[in-house]
Amino acid sequence: MADQREDAWKLGAGWNDTLLWYAKAIIALKGRALTDRTSWRYLAAMHQFDQSLWMHQGIIDHTTALPAQADMDVAWNQCQHSSFYFLPWHRGYLARFEQIIAATIAALHGPTDWKLPYWNYLDATNPNARKIPQAFLEPYLPDGITRNPLEDVPRYGQKILAANPQLKIPDIDLTAMNVTKFTGIFSFGGSPTDFSNPDIGVRGQLENVPHGSVHILVGGAPPADVDFGYLSRFETAGLDPLFWLHHCNIDRLWAAWMTKPGVEMEVGQQWLDGPSDRAFAVPTVDGSGLETYTARDTLAGGKFYPDYDDLHAGTGVAALLGGARMADIVKGSPVMAEPTVIGANSETLTVGTAAVETAVRIAAQERTALVAAIGRTAPDAPADEQTFLQLENIRGKGVAGGLQVYVNSPAGADLPEDRFAGSAALFGLSSVSAVDGGHGGNGITLVFDISDLAKRLAAAGDFDPAHLRVKIVAAHSGGDADPITIDRVSVLRQ
Repeated sequence: MADQREDAWKLGAGWNDTLLWYAKAIIALKGRALTDRTSWRYLAAMHQFDQSLWMHQGIIDHTTALPAQADMDVAWNQCQHSSFYFLPWHRGYLARFEQIIAATIAALHGPTDWKLPYWNYLDATNPNARKIPQAFLEPYLPDGITRNPLEDVPRYGQKILAANPQLKIPDIDLTAMNVTKFTGIFSFGGSPTDFSNPDIGVRGQLENVPHGSVHILVGGAPPADVDFGYLSRFETAGLDPLFWLHHCNIDRLWAAWMTKPGVEMEVGQQWLDGPSDRAFAVPTVDGSGLETYTARDTLAGGKFYPDYDDLHAGTGVAALLGGARMADIVKGSPVMAEPTVIGANSETLTVGTAAVETAVRIAAQERTALVAAIGRTAPDAPADEQTFLQLENIRGKGVAGGLQVYVNSPAGADLPEDRFAGSAALFGLSSVSAVDGGHGGNGITLVFDISDLAKRLAAAGDFDPAHLRVKIVAAHSGGDADPITIDRVSVLRQ
């Protein structure tokens, strides 16, 4: 074993030592009481906890003792989504989980240098990359007797990642790695927020794809929606051992992104030392107490700064020269003006099985400037001149699904690619839609960059800002019985 996090597929096929010891440690953690801060269930509840849902799933019962309320108030229900804290919070969460697992393995007389591996599902050089690593599919440990905790978890989705037309989720890709700004309404890392549980901001592009896509594609949901894959919901995601390898790769993509020349990383005090309204907390490695951390602790020199064996394979980022690391290249982001809403539709949309179209009216005083901006071409166009489409407060009861968005699609069933604005897997939709849940019922807000699409439409003579048509195609486990709703569809300019 090495002193760096490594690709699970490069550790050896089947039961390599890293994954075998991971499984043995999980068995040990599962044997600990929920009140133990180093137990499997306690660590999962830090991401999100729903007592009634956990009881329904048989994770706990009415006799299960919970930690003290003061402890739960600090450590549980912390998952940061739709926020520029999404990446740093998960980085600290992963790091302490890794340390607890490593300490457990050492106590079991295993290796003392165990590191959490990552699932590198976008490595084009590995023909197996998109497959769930085999150790997560075996029903038993190598002894043929012990139930395998890596496999013994509900998963109703795909064992090999690919587009899922039924759920309207396209294939995963590295498009997010091309976004240059960490913070903002259309950004790599998410929009500025306070502690984001409930979700209060806009999802970053990495959180959308591949993060959300992998959650839904693997977790899935059976047709009757009587159950769900644990990866498909915030409240149970941390109970799937694959969650940690998936998020390890998401963290590695962030590490790789920070080595790209020209990226603009967040350096503001609110992010570095926040959130100011509730601190992030993790158990100590021995479980004797809790300690807090900030985003600053996840950067170079911080206690949760990670080390990966490879920031090139499966990241879309060129190999670094001279051993440079993310700390050597990352640059701060200047303060950017927030985009302006220049038009919106006039009604809440209800999307069931059939596609829904709505008209977005651009304010009269904005039309001339918008048309002029769209007509400008490089090098005349300012670098930050962009047009966005925003879907606000998407809500629904379904636990697995996605949506696709088109602009000025012709009448009929055909959905031409040249009118495609974007797509998203609706990870956490049911969680963020429940008004009495931990996420406050705010739903999901998504933003798509339609700058190039608008230029193509204008070139084709089909861009009239007074009559912009947006078509939304959704597929989710709620269907017509429990459709999704979208409070508003708007167009923004920056």
